[in-house]
Amino acid sequence: MFCPNCGTSNDEGALFCANCGTRLEFEPVVTEGSAASDDNAVPQQPEVQTAQVTPMYEQPQNDTMGNSAKKPFKLSKKIVIIGAVVVAVIAAVIVFICVGNSLTNYKKTAGSYVKAVEECDWAKAYSLVQIPDSEFLTKNAFITAHSEATGSAVGNMRVIDSFSSKGRLPGNKAVSVIYTTATGADSQDLLLTVTDKHYMLFFKKYKVSTEDTVVSDCTINVPKGLTLFINDVLVGDQYKSKDSGKNSSYDVYKIPYLFNGTTILKATSEFTEDYTKEIYPSYDEYTTSISSYDIKFAEDKINGLKDQAKKDVTEFFDAAQKKSDFSTVSDKFTSDMQSSAKSTYNGYVDTFKSTYKQISNFKITTLNPSMSDTTFRVDSNDGCPTIKVGYKISYSYTYKYSSDTKSHERNDSKSSAYVYYKYADGQWKISSMGLGVSIY
Repeated sequence: MFCPNCGTSNDEGALFCANCGTRLEFEPVVTEGSAASDDNAVPQQPEVQTAQVTPMYEQPQNDTMGNSAKKPFKLSKKIVIIGAVVVAVIAAVIVFICVGNSLTNYKKTAGSYVKAVEECDWAKAYSLVQIPDSEFLTKNAFITAHSEATGSAVGNMRVIDSFSSKGRLPGNKAVSVIYTTATGADSQDLLLTVTDKHYMLFFKKYKVSTEDTVVSDCTINVPKGLTLFINDVLVGDQYKSKDSGKNSSYDVYKIPYLFNGTTILKATSEFTEDYTKEIYPSYDEYTTSISSYDIKFAEDKINGLKDQAKKDVTEFFDAAQKKSDFSTVSDKFTSDMQSSAKSTYNGYVDTFKSTYKQISNFKITTLNPSMSDTTFRVDSNDGCPTIKVGYKISYSYTYKYSSDTKSHERNDSKSSAYVYYKYADGQWKISSMGLGVSIY
């Protein structure tokens, strides 16, 4: 049987449409037997039928026995699960908002910072400060900056909003933190700023401003040839100023940021003892220097130069006496010393070549090198380390004038002399000298 309202096919004998609920009407099928006349039948008046208008939709009705055609409503398992999930999500959102607001509350941040500072929990305090981007503003540097501070437990803390011109700027909050310590009541005025990173993506995160914690644009002058560290962080060449080292034996480093407080500088090189210095930058454009007089060559790194000086001077005079070309000893000198060394060498060669006064049997009898001054110095032109090796030299030779019939012996003892060595191209070479040998 088809529903006259929606056209749905229903079971035979159904009272209502299974789809839309419309009451179903049907006419009994008339057979021939039932259509025959009955002689004994009482004549019946023809029934007047009224045309029935079927509504587009009709609610199911209870039958005469009081039974409902509509089945009892039951919640499906799927609906129950969906409902539980919705409730859980709503609860999670509420908790998320509450926790996020609690953890990003600027007053709570201010209170936590003051407590950390007063109790010298510098690692905690560092995490609450808005630190500029700088490789020198590390947690270790922050702890070092406050290494001399002493702490005290904090109690009775209150944080209230305060007036500040900076605090009225967008993203800023000014507060006063009132509290007590073992020494009495105290307070701090703080400025907090919104960071560019949000907590859990949605919540504004406040940190304490560094206006009293960080100083900017510091200058550190360091002797050329040394490597600088700030709180064990290597200072690269990118921090050297453009005019660094010009007409000077110092490099000039420009440091964007340092913490206000104790800062440890260290200067090192391949040949010097490590030198450390504590500085206390407390204002912008702070300037300090490491003096070259404070830097000393490490004895174990330069002791070999005494033996090298003895060898170089001896070989120099041996080659000159043999009247060899300067090229046999030229590798002992720096590039800018070649011309001067060649002139000196050729002067000795000419002396040994002289026919008017013939020199022979030249010997260095003693040569005792020493390094009394191990102060670190560099060549101001190229920044290469230089060091003086002094020595006492004794020598002897035989001479004979062209008119003489016999030779004469001459001895000269303990003349003062020196050579300066410069470390260039990975080698120590002579950059200046006063050999202390006069042949006349």
